[in-house]
Amino acid sequence: MLCNGHTGHFAFFYNQVYATEVLEIYEESGATLIIIINALGIPVRALLGYLADRYIGPLNCLIPCVALCGILIFSWAAVHTTVELYVFAVFYGLASAAAMALFVGTVPSLTKDLDKIGTRVGMALTIMSFGPLTGPSVAGTLIARTGGEYLAAQIWVGAALIVAVLALVGA
Repeated sequence: MLCNGHTGHFAFFYNQVYATEVLEIYEESGATLIIIINALGIPVRALLGYLADRYIGPLNCLIPCVALCGILIFSWAAVHTTVELYVFAVFYGLASAAAMALFVGTVPSLTKDLDKIGTRVGMALTIMSFGPLTGPSVAGTLIARTGGEYLAAQIWVGAALIVAVLALVGA
């Protein structure tokens, strides 16, 4: 489980900065983007959790959600207006919330030994911890080295999420 959205935290960290520095909107409006990304995830988490548990399976539900996060990060490169950024925030909020929520049920669904579920979840979280630990820092370095341009960071994060999809498909 490489990074089921944790590298995708790049959007959580840099969406507001992109809004204020690149699109030059007010800081308050930029902060609203973070609220949108987080708030939209509330109903999606419950709905996809139910669908994953009852019908689809957590891993089968997680794979397209992480893929959608990767595609959306790539599409962020085409965002050049405030309205486009708000639309991006809406869709990314939905997809990333689903990916983050589905992980919890995915690891236990992959193990048959119920006595080791906690250990396996802990191991997966340990491996995944490198994503949020390094992802925003690497993205920030890419932004700084390209003179404030976000394209290199967007490509890097999008590619990392697609690699995560391949790892999930392998699982």
